[in-house]
Amino acid sequence: MRLLTTLGAAMLLGAPLAAQSSQFGTRGLGIPLSPISVRATGLGGGFSLFDAQSALNPASIGEVLFLNASFQTVQSWRHSESPAGSASISDNRYPGVFVAGPIGGTPLSVSLSASGYTDRNFVLASRDTLILRGVPVESFDTISSQGGLSDLRLAVALRQSSAIQWGVGFHMIPGSNRIVSHRAFADTTYSGASERFTYSYLGFGISAGVVARIGKYLTLAGMVRADNRVKVELDSASLGHAKLPMTFSGGARLQLGDRVLVAGSALYRNWSTSSADLVRLGGIGSVNTTELSAGVEYYPDPKRPTKHPFRFGVRHATLPFPLRLGDKTSETAVSAGTSFRFVAGRAGLDMALQQLWRKGGAGFTERATLLTLGVSVRP
Repeated sequence: MRLLTTLGAAMLLGAPLAAQSSQFGTRGLGIPLSPISVRATGLGGGFSLFDAQSALNPASIGEVLFLNASFQTVQSWRHSESPAGSASISDNRYPGVFVAGPIGGTPLSVSLSASGYTDRNFVLASRDTLILRGVPVESFDTISSQGGLSDLRLAVALRQSSAIQWGVGFHMIPGSNRIVSHRAFADTTYSGASERFTYSYLGFGISAGVVARIGKYLTLAGMVRADNRVKVELDSASLGHAKLPMTFSGGARLQLGDRVLVAGSALYRNWSTSSADLVRLGGIGSVNTTELSAGVEYYPDPKRPTKHPFRFGVRHATLPFPLRLGDKTSETAVSAGTSFRFVAGRAGLDMALQQLWRKGGAGFTERATLLTLGVSVRP
């Protein structure tokens, strides 16, 4: 971690610089990801506490009455700016698999899901001039990372009544970062040098939540999640641990007539609890984060709400790992989406389009367009 941080800092301060994937994923454990469905993504995340195909609130699966499975993929186009230069890149990732169903003859539902916890994919490149044997020699440095942390969850929900559901989730948080650093010289009489190493991670967590209908039109939801320390290894040698945060979230959903559903939520994570461990491992620490999101879903045909609904959402969040000490980093997104159903509603395609903006310290900005597609199947 210390070598990675040193190289990353050197490249962020070098010139010129190019970054693939997100430059905001170079610090700490990367960019936090949301374990939410394509529908919830199109709604800005505001519906995620109530969404049975999102892995955020375990109580939400209490609404699952039939076995179903879903899979999603994200294609992104990103443009990054830094004080040293700019770069554009596109990439693809597979952020979520979700399976859920009722336990026959009981008021229980169960789900298994695999989603992202953090994303730490990036490539940084810089050019500099070194003095070797009294002569200036141009050098080219690159450092790349592939990987991040995943979130594997087993969740069980209880339908206490038609108005209230409870849920609990058990999480395993594995992950890895494959790091490659390379230096080459314009003067070919000097040989280049490369180094490869892998960080491995493993942690565990538990979550609990509730969904409660208040009257005919209003539904409230809340969840809390506690993750323990994630074990960090470098090429199978233990480096220690990094504390993971507590998560607290609450939201409200309101039905406005037959055609309109609106929802909003707030989420807080105390990432500062990881700061001392990250500094000890060679990083620059972390800060607490907040996230606010809201969305609206409109049904052209109230009798068939899954037929081509229109979804719109907005979200604003702070990020836990600043690029430089004292910087404040954040991201803002607007999104829209819809869905299509086939085979008498037993199969579906959901899509969401997001426009996202990130900003850090002076000169560090990013603009990204993300297309998220999801396929769901009900036997």
